Amino acid sequence: MATLNMRLDDELERRLAREADLENQTRSELARAALANYLAQRERRRFQAEILRAARARGARAAIAVAEEALYTDNEALELSEHVAAEPKARYTAGKSKRNNNR
Repeated sequence: MATLNMRLDDELERRLAREADLENQTRSELARAALANYLAQRERRRFQAEILRAARARGARAAIAVAEEALYTDNEALELSEHVAAEPKARYTAGKSKRNNNR
């Protein structure tokens, strides 16, 4: 496994550390997952753009419409999934406290 060293500004490091703590992951695990997700998104967008370029080169209006619709739909779904994934997950600890107080 390769090693990557990078500098983070204080705010980004704080956010990374907080998110890693909330997810019970190391900062490295979280950064690896984020980088893999980012690269997959870029590759998908590049592939879709290539499909659209090929459709435009053929000049078929229907093919262009389908390619543009697929690009729009995929980007819309991607944005929605990113929004949902970015929402903080609540930690449920009330049940533990109540059980401990009842003993």
